Amino acid sequence: MRHLFFSVLATFVIAAGCSSGKKALKKGDYDKAVLQAVNRLRSDTDNENATATLAKAYKFAIDGHKRKINTQLASNDPYKWEKVMREYEAINLLHDEIQKCPACLNLIPAPQLAITELTEAKENAAEARYAMAQVALGNKNNRTQAITAHQHLQRVNQLYPGYKQTSELLDEALFYATLKVVVEPIPAPVRVLQLNQEFFNNKINEYLHRNSVNQYVRFYTPEEVQAENLDWIDHKIVMNFDQFSLGNVISHTEVREVTRDSVLLDKEKKIYGTVKAELKTHRKAIVGSGLLDFQILDANLNKVISQEKFPSEYRWEIVWATYNGDERALSKEQLALVKSTELSIPAPQYMFEEFAAPLYDQAISKINNYYKNY
Repeated sequence: MRHLFFSVLATFVIAAGCSSGKKALKKGDYDKAVLQAVNRLRSDTDNENATATLAKAYKFAIDGHKRKINTQLASNDPYKWEKVMREYEAINLLHDEIQKCPACLNLIPAPQLAITELTEAKENAAEARYAMAQVALGNKNNRTQAITAHQHLQRVNQLYPGYKQTSELLDEALFYATLKVVVEPIPAPVRVLQLNQEFFNNKINEYLHRNSVNQYVRFYTPEEVQAENLDWIDHKIVMNFDQFSLGNVISHTEVREVTRDSVLLDKEKKIYGTVKAELKTHRKAIVGSGLLDFQILDANLNKVISQEKFPSEYRWEIVWATYNGDERALSKEQLALVKSTELSIPAPQYMFEEFAAPLYDQAISKINNYYKNY
């Protein structure tokens, strides 16, 4: 809010341009009127409209800020000191702008400055937030209250860095505010194929440890839960590769006759004719497919609270060709296939990793979307 406030005032200064502030004064926008008048008097020290505006607008602006301060001080608003702060900051901004304008100082030789008052208001604002944080932390088992406490303490640090035991309480509040999620390791999908799924586990954990999905959500491995002696966890993420299978190898050969006309057969006699070849195009393919079963469980109730199944498929294919006859009958593309060689079917591990690659993106997207506002 403070940054927004000063941004608005800065916009007034920039937008002042050639304005004397007279229109803003008529509308009762006294701060804007002062800033516009000051800006005009910096470049035109004898401007009558700006001179008249500044004398009136400054008094009205100061009176208005003091009136708002008194109203807030008499209120029961728990955030009143932050509102009082903003009024003192506005008074001080007007002081600073007038100080940088010699012609303005002739009209207002002693613009008001509220340094002590602003400092006291900041301390009182920090104390109010600090007290609210302590109340919110009274029930550590209430995550919502712990989040509220943490946010209050963050604001205390902004208002008054180093205030009391804010740093220690911030750590405590964050611990109780954080939803603790353990990501269970994914078992191997098909043991008879001796597949290794560790790459998938490692990739998921690496992402979750390097990227913040939500400042109030933290992801753990089971080993980290044990190492940190956590008394509880909130959620479990359990993933399994369902129905992963490798299909049979599909082999197919297509035979066709290819011809090309107007081919130079005899260079000396300049004889042209048609050449022919029998082209055999061979295809070999295998498909790995299956599902990733993704579940989020409430660890306390051992109950599934979200579940999705993500499908994936990876097709490996090799194409090559052989021929009999005249090579000149072949196109560039056909010649390229002829130069290709037959490759062996890839190992099951390779097929599994290629099948799992898009599932990683789907799992991470699910985690991000589910926990980003949790």
